Amino acid sequence: MSQPGPEVTFTHHDAAAAEGIFDLVIVPVYEVTHADVISNPFYSAQRFAERVRGYLRAPGFELVAAHADGEPIGQAFGYPLPPGARWWNSLTTPVPEGFTNETGTRTFALNELMVHPGWQRRGVAHVLHDELLSGRREQRATLLVREDNEPAQAAYARWGWRKAAKLQPFPDSPVFDALILPLPLAGRL
Repeated sequence: MSQPGPEVTFTHHDAAAAEGIFDLVIVPVYEVTHADVISNPFYSAQRFAERVRGYLRAPGFELVAAHADGEPIGQAFGYPLPPGARWWNSLTTPVPEGFTNETGTRTFALNELMVHPGWQRRGVAHVLHDELLSGRREQRATLLVREDNEPAQAAYARWGWRKAAKLQPFPDSPVFDALILPLPLAGRL
């Protein structure tokens, strides 16, 4: 008879609470999930930590963490794009007029979604995704995914995301596909 697997729990954290788990959850989960690229300076743990510290300052930042048997196994986090957001500044493809106009309530940026390799393909990423985006008041969500990350590209397509543009947010970063997802609560408030 097989033993049941460990129960996976999901917890929500605002910026202050996320700061409290920065070194215990946020960075370690990143390191294990990005082991294949972490030697690239853009993907180094130090650069990741710098980027996250910036995200933590954004109003409305939220993180959802996944744990199994008390060990962190995944996370997803983001924040609403403020007016004048730099998010769209590095577009490498044209977009419709007004597409990049942000109001602070128009677009939620899903900065990161990652799951420990031993827990991938078990639905954890989908639950993290849904936990983070459910109840959002913004009209849409956006995220960036590497062009060559086929498993992530396929998962996002299954979950309703559509490619909207390409962008390169940093001079030393890869070119990413910018995806958009309409959010269900938009227009119902």
